[in-house]
Amino acid sequence: MLMSILVLLLCRRRGELNYKDWKKICLIMSKKEHLNISGMEEVNQIVSLMNKNRSFEDKYNHCKSFLGLSDNEVNFNLPNHWVQGFLTGEGLFYHYLNGTVINPSLELGQNSHDVAILIALKKFFNGGYIKPKYKFNDLEECKSSRSLNRFILRNTETIIQFVDQYPMLTRKHLDYIDWKKVVELKNKGLHKTEEGLALINEIVSKMNSKRD
Repeated sequence: MLMSILVLLLCRRRGELNYKDWKKICLIMSKKEHLNISGMEEVNQIVSLMNKNRSFEDKYNHCKSFLGLSDNEVNFNLPNHWVQGFLTGEGLFYHYLNGTVINPSLELGQNSHDVAILIALKKFFNGGYIKPKYKFNDLEECKSSRSLNRFILRNTETIIQFVDQYPMLTRKHLDYIDWKKVVELKNKGLHKTEEGLALINEIVSKMNSKRD
């Protein structure tokens, strides 16, 4: 049971490629091959190419292949609970405020080598857009784009429907609750009143990195 949980966490947190290399090392150790020079050299070689040392091309090609990226679209359908977990770790519930103008959004950022994940999220939510724009299925264009790509979704009804059905299990859900409060205040037109706008600014001032 413990090993199954560990495998799940590794797959989700560090990526399938790193998990596969980690598994190779486990198999080498289970055969006691790490106790000889050649086995230890193989372990060191695998470790030297994992995590931050993995090449951009390796990461990009894995996501592209696994998610079926072609012509800026993917053919893979993300599972609901995977998206829930991804929002928990990477999601940002944000409000752009400019006077009485309020633009709520859900934003998720990823390194450009993982842009296929953002495209899969766009497909999952059937909306939103990705910044910057380029030919996502072109490796060279991906490498030359800015390192952080963002998926931005502003369909509040879609966001609320999903997160209410699949609530996050960390303090990130507190940010969502406050974000939703502001959306509801805006939908009632209270952002156009002095009292409502003051309440919105107070809520936003305590969200995300500003939360106590």
